[in-house]
Amino acid sequence: MPALLLHLLKKTALTGAVAPSSRFLASAMVRATGEARHVVELGAGTGPVTKELRSRLPNASLIAVEIQPSLAQQLRSRFPGLDVRQDLAHEVLDGLVYTDPVVVVSSLPFRSLPKDMHDVTVTSIERLLRRVPGSKLVQFTYQPRAPFEASADFQWNKTCSVWRNAPPAGVWVLQSLPAA
Repeated sequence: MPALLLHLLKKTALTGAVAPSSRFLASAMVRATGEARHVVELGAGTGPVTKELRSRLPNASLIAVEIQPSLAQQLRSRFPGLDVRQDLAHEVLDGLVYTDPVVVVSSLPFRSLPKDMHDVTVTSIERLLRRVPGSKLVQFTYQPRAPFEASADFQWNKTCSVWRNAPPAGVWVLQSLPAA
């Protein structure tokens, strides 16, 4: 918690939470991934969702993306062998090559990100989901609406509300609309 609070004070727009995600929120997010073979976690922070992903999907390939250097190092120390990428989300997403569906699990604070970072990240997520059919984004938000405005060929579905989190959060899934 102290590491997250320090980052919140230094980088308010990049750190969207005052406390790490609860185990209840982490569990709900991992349930929404389904049986994934490939997972990319954006905004891994201090690792509560990472821990749940490794526990529930032990055979999935997992890449944890965290822009903050000290949090990325903390993830490397806490999860030996984990592929941790200290980089911007869009830089990592644009460099990935998958032929099987991938699930992007995100804790990024889209409502508080600077506009340019928000836009380039959303574009990269949508590009990956289009490029690899059957892929999806699992995202939480503290607000009662979808985490961000998606392009017309995508649809948001809210999977659940998690009341045992500070503050309560909703878990949402973004997927491509079926071809007409």
